[in-house]
Amino acid sequence: MIFLFFISIVFIAEIIIAFTVFNSLFKLDIKINKLSEALINKRADIKDITALAKAISEQLKELSEEFVDNFNEKKEEIILSLVKSLMSAILFWSINIKVVKRLRKSKVLNAAWKGLSLLENVI
Repeated sequence: MIFLFFISIVFIAEIIIAFTVFNSLFKLDIKINKLSEALINKRADIKDITALAKAISEQLKELSEEFVDNFNEKKEEIILSLVKSLMSAILFWSINIKVVKRLRKSKVLNAAWKGLSLLENVI
């Protein structure tokens, strides 16, 4: 008799467990169906958003190519202007060295320089 009592308790417990599992699966199925319906309803909106994102990315690609081209042109212009200024500085420097050497060799300026240094020593 006790054995029959324990078997019936286990059987009832298994029925309760099975009912709980089936109830949870049923609730999960309802949630999945609602989510599926929501995705089906929003499919057109999702397609519009993806098409818009694709168009934006294509425009960004074109703009970035133009930016790179403009950047390279500006870079070349800047390098050219720097090279020009460097060449002109070297040219002026070489001219100044030649002028200074000629002025040092000039007798009139040497005499004036000696006179100025004499005047400086006197003062």
